[in-house]
Amino acid sequence: MRTKAIGFMTGVCFLAILFTPFVFAKSTPKLNDGKKWRIAYYEGGPYSDYTEEMRTLVHGLIDLGWLPDIDPPEYHKEMPKPYIEWLHTIKSPYLSFKPENCYSANWDKQLRLTCRNELLKKLKNSEIDLVIAMGTWAGIDLANNEHKVPVLVLSTSDPIEAGIIRSAEDSGLDHVTARVDPNRYLRQLRMFHRIAGFSTLGIAFEDTPDGRTYSAMDEVQTIAKEMNFKIRTCKVFDTTPDTQKSDRSCLACYRELSENVDAVYVTGLTCVDRKAKEIADIFISKRIPSFSMVGSKFVKEGMLFSISSDSGYAAKGKYNANKIGEILNGTTPRVLNQICEDPLEIAVNIKTAQKIHFSIPGGILKIAAEIYGE
Repeated sequence: MRTKAIGFMTGVCFLAILFTPFVFAKSTPKLNDGKKWRIAYYEGGPYSDYTEEMRTLVHGLIDLGWLPDIDPPEYHKEMPKPYIEWLHTIKSPYLSFKPENCYSANWDKQLRLTCRNELLKKLKNSEIDLVIAMGTWAGIDLANNEHKVPVLVLSTSDPIEAGIIRSAEDSGLDHVTARVDPNRYLRQLRMFHRIAGFSTLGIAFEDTPDGRTYSAMDEVQTIAKEMNFKIRTCKVFDTTPDTQKSDRSCLACYRELSENVDAVYVTGLTCVDRKAKEIADIFISKRIPSFSMVGSKFVKEGMLFSISSDSGYAAKGKYNANKIGEILNGTTPRVLNQICEDPLEIAVNIKTAQKIHFSIPGGILKIAAEIYGE
């Protein structure tokens, strides 16, 4: 894999951190009246994007001094409550991550209710100082008036559409802040169409309100009208503890789509995490260009295009760590900037392009931040 940096294609959140160094003064590590800050973690279930968010958040907290300067493990795969055990073990001088304050619902609706109720009880009893709410389920469960503890919502496809926050400019609740990239998927879809020029785009999604949000269905429909292409969909089971059922439905869905479309937009599905190479092989066998919504890890597995993850996750890690620091220094979460755009840097798998006989424009290769298959 070849990686290169592109200076003018950086995201808004990264530029804000890069060119306003005084913000770090607002994030200076401090104790809570002589005690460690008690941090809770809550996720709907394991998902590799959550692992990446936590990995880069950990690096950001180390850079700011909230965590000791110890090299963390390099986890990249789907795993429950990523980095929590390590964070508990290293004994930060400022932050406490007790395992009993960290929850994963394992994509089980009943367990979700139990986790939510247990955590809300602790929040109401002032047992927690800040919550990392990872993903849409966690954001929905904690962005409410049932408590007043600061909540940092991470890794949501669209926190506005999901009802977690009011708008990109205002969370709507004093104790809540999220990260928003309002036009992320519109940019991706426009880019993919301009490169691949497809007439029918395939989308697999879970037919639930959350599932439609995870798969950016509103944005897909908007760009389909704008660029005059058709959409063919297929429904999967995804947010379920029965991963085998999920994987079977996912593979069957992509096989069906590959027979009837000339390009596929691969969305934020947990089954894709587990079966990325098999799914990529389906597209390759039918010579169909693909674009991963989530990031370049799937390009490495054989999908054709995505947005580069290298710079994107690093920028978000700095951004999220700085927000935690500001909150613990007394800033009201609601006043913090919520807009943090993904860098417009593309990842390409040239071996896949060769296999499907797809000619990548020379200009795309020149600006690609990550190139796989060389």
